[in-house]
Amino acid sequence: MDSHKAREQLEVAVEAVQSATGADWVPVTEGGPIGCSPGLEQLAASWEGTATVDRDAAYTAVREALEDVGFSTRILGPDSTTPTVASQTGDGFGLDFAYPIEGGPLYLHVGSDCFPLEEWPDEDG
Repeated sequence: MDSHKAREQLEVAVEAVQSATGADWVPVTEGGPIGCSPGLEQLAASWEGTATVDRDAAYTAVREALEDVGFSTRILGPDSTTPTVASQTGDGFGLDFAYPIEGGPLYLHVGSDCFPLEEWPDEDG
């Protein structure tokens, strides 16, 4: 994994989820490198959005959108009042999407695979 692949992986997943379910997505935490494990970093970010579909449709749309771009998904807490759509790869990418209250906000958190910090690109890429 390198920083460019990590950024690409994160951007593809975020675009899939955000375009499938909501509008007015606002960053809660800005994307950027954070500690992953000794000598490694990862990109992580969170958003809050306004739902454009009902809860059941949102969960279905998120799963389909992620699977369409190559991610596997599962529902965490399917019998709970606040299930979460989760996606994770074997090498570290993780995503959580939640729509806890019908008519309330949507939440999205993503974290990339880990990569060596020295690979973090500068603003010119």
